[in-house]
Amino acid sequence: MIKTLFKKRSLLLSLLMLAAMVVAIQLYIERRYLEQVEEVQTQAVSELLGTIRYQLESELTNNLSLINGLAAFIASYPDFTATQFELYASTVLAREPALVNLAAAPGLVIRHIYPYEGNEAAIGLDYMRQPNQRADVLLAVQTGSMIIAGPLELVQGGTAFIGRAPVYVPDETAAPAAPREPGAPAAPAAPREPRLWGIVSAPILAATIYDNAGLMNLPADLMFAMRRPASSGGGEVFFGAPATFQNPAAVIMPISAGGSTWEIAAAPPVALLQGGTAIYLLRAGSFVVFLLLAVLLTLRHRQTESNLALKNIIFRNERFLRAVETVSQVGGWRWSDDLFTELSTQARDIMMLPRNDNVVDMTGFCFSLDTRSAELLSHYITQAVKLRQRIDQELELRRREGRVVWVHLKADVAELEDGRVELIGAIQDITQQKKVDQLIEYQANYDSLTGLPNRGLFQDRLHTALLHAQRRSTRIAVLFVDLDNFKSVNDNLGHDAGDELLVETAQRIQASIRAEDTVARYSGDEFVALLLDVFSASVVSRIADEIVSAMRLPFVLDGRQVYCSVSIGVAFYPDDGDSVDTLVIKADQAMYEVKKSGRNSWQFYTTAMQLESEQKHHLYNELVVALELNRLFVVYQPIVEAASGRVVGCEALVRWPLEDGGWIAPDIFIPIAEERGLINRIDLFVLLTSLRFLKELNAALPEPIALSVNVSPRLLHLRDDDAQDWLRTLEREKNVKVTIEITERVLVEDSGSAHEVLDQLHRAGVQIAIDDFGTGYSGLSYFSRFPVSSVKIDRSFVQDLGLRATETTLVETILLLASKLGIKVVAEGVETEKQAAFLRDNHCDYLQGYHISQPPVSYTHLRAHETGRNL
Repeated sequence: MIKTLFKKRSLLLSLLMLAAMVVAIQLYIERRYLEQVEEVQTQAVSELLGTIRYQLESELTNNLSLINGLAAFIASYPDFTATQFELYASTVLAREPALVNLAAAPGLVIRHIYPYEGNEAAIGLDYMRQPNQRADVLLAVQTGSMIIAGPLELVQGGTAFIGRAPVYVPDETAAPAAPREPGAPAAPAAPREPRLWGIVSAPILAATIYDNAGLMNLPADLMFAMRRPASSGGGEVFFGAPATFQNPAAVIMPISAGGSTWEIAAAPPVALLQGGTAIYLLRAGSFVVFLLLAVLLTLRHRQTESNLALKNIIFRNERFLRAVETVSQVGGWRWSDDLFTELSTQARDIMMLPRNDNVVDMTGFCFSLDTRSAELLSHYITQAVKLRQRIDQELELRRREGRVVWVHLKADVAELEDGRVELIGAIQDITQQKKVDQLIEYQANYDSLTGLPNRGLFQDRLHTALLHAQRRSTRIAVLFVDLDNFKSVNDNLGHDAGDELLVETAQRIQASIRAEDTVARYSGDEFVALLLDVFSASVVSRIADEIVSAMRLPFVLDGRQVYCSVSIGVAFYPDDGDSVDTLVIKADQAMYEVKKSGRNSWQFYTTAMQLESEQKHHLYNELVVALELNRLFVVYQPIVEAASGRVVGCEALVRWPLEDGGWIAPDIFIPIAEERGLINRIDLFVLLTSLRFLKELNAALPEPIALSVNVSPRLLHLRDDDAQDWLRTLEREKNVKVTIEITERVLVEDSGSAHEVLDQLHRAGVQIAIDDFGTGYSGLSYFSRFPVSSVKIDRSFVQDLGLRATETTLVETILLLASKLGIKVVAEGVETEKQAAFLRDNHCDYLQGYHISQPPVSYTHLRAHETGRNL
């Protein structure tokens, strides 16, 4: 019994000892477990906060750093247009869809914003009048760098982080140069200090930042908060639970981006810190080693799973960053102790480095570049370290094989604890963007067909040349070059041949001028040339002669030899004008004088030309008014049968009386109407008026008389409504026999449309007469190619009948030829009985002139003449 009691006591003691040991072990394990739980949770929270900080900083920096590009764009082009701003902003927003908008605020007042829809309220926003934004704007201006602020309430609605960057442009105001002695070298120009243009900004909605950073998907039992930097009394919490920052178990981390800082904090759940179910399991199963080991294995497994999840998050983030680098072609790098200690994959790709080169020196980093480009890149990096200043520079680099690339190099200076300096930067390949910018600039300033400067660039260069000429008291010349008969090339050979002709013309003109001069395509088949520093008119004469001579050489277009001359007008500064428009207009006027005098030549502008042009312009305006107020009227000159003297027809002639009793001769206002496009309206007016007159007159006559009307060549091309009305009127008219009189020039040109119209009129019963026959390029082929029914011998031949043998013989030949061909002949300008007798003796069909009727008659006079039926 004693032994049993001893055993029991021993067992009890053993049990007590075992219990004590188990309790001690359990207490030790429990204490160690709780400490481990706290450590694990703190580590997990720290890693989670590190990931969130990285994502927040990346989101803010990546989305808002593009405003530096916008600031650089505006600094380079401070006079940008709204279209240029929208083009640039739309390109940026296409790459960064998280941005709300891009805004530019010259003078710190928002004037430009893209997109405009939804952001209208921000237009006109004055930052100096915004208490919640003024301090951040002034800070960005003072530091000269981008500042990210927020979150702020936007005037157009919503809460957003806003990045702002100041824009500095060169000060155009230069100090006046100090006076210098004659012969002394010019003093260097005073340096121009940059001036503040304004700021650019780009907001990104705070909700988007939070969502992209994963703040919307945090565990429900995790305490999390974000606040502005803590000051005395603590900072303002704008996201999460404010109590998080007062939790003793909370982990607090700073966030830094764009010159601003924030703080984030997170605390593990309280239940986890107290051990939870695991403690009860430990206490209940402390006497069972297996259960204790099972609990320990479970905890270890949980810890392993947690670490694996964190590693997966880090891996996904790294892969995402590499993808972003590839898409944006931006690589990261770190420079310290004359070595690149870190290089991202994209940075290696841009610099064509092997993927396994983790640490390289400057020579290795620049091994793909030529010597000059390597020196340039090395200079910027070493100077940044030496001067401890940021890098933000676009560089044009050339590879060893000759290919040119553009990179955007950016870096910030970081000071290490031991006093050393390192650079943390990015390098972006912007070659494609530069090519697009260059293409846009080329298309805006150069003609796509000939490659010459266009009108806008020419006017800019001429304006600049005028300013230089004014300062240096030199002369410049403007040549206005127009192709002769270019339309016929397009009509007969096609527009492709016309384009080929324009290209070769541009080359010939370019080869005829000096290297410092400019040739531009002004419009269509018109070119202009700017000649600088013209000290003698002989220089311009020589160049104009060379252009005319070069254009006289044949062109080979589509296997065919074509000739196309030019007409050139020349105007001088300061002789003929002192502005861009004046010089071009006067050179154009001089060119038209060449056109009128036969083409294929050149001419200087004169004052007489200007007076004539002004007179024509005044007369044109008066003619428009006369047409609108029906001040023109029609008179009629009888046409009689030569043998009998019977009136068989009349020619309708337009007259323009003046209010003072005078009148303007047709040979003055008709050419102006031809040049300015009024002739079609005048011809239609004459036709309609004379048809009404002839219908009324023929109603009172036993035998009707015919009507002859002159028509302009413009009507035969039917390119406007008046011409079509004219044709339809003749086709409908059946009661009056109508003859239209055309000049030989229409037949010489022989355009397809004119030929078609003449055939159409002939089928409608309209007679075709060649007016002023013998004065142009007369030929028998007219009568075979065109439906000609009669010819009119020009008055210049009739006046010299019997006086000059050549004209007399020519008239006899025309009459004989017409008789053989069955063509009727009308002699106009008959002023004496001797002329009438000669024409009757040589079998001329009809006579017309002052001998028949003095001068062109009115309605009453014609009726009276018709009543007599003879001379």
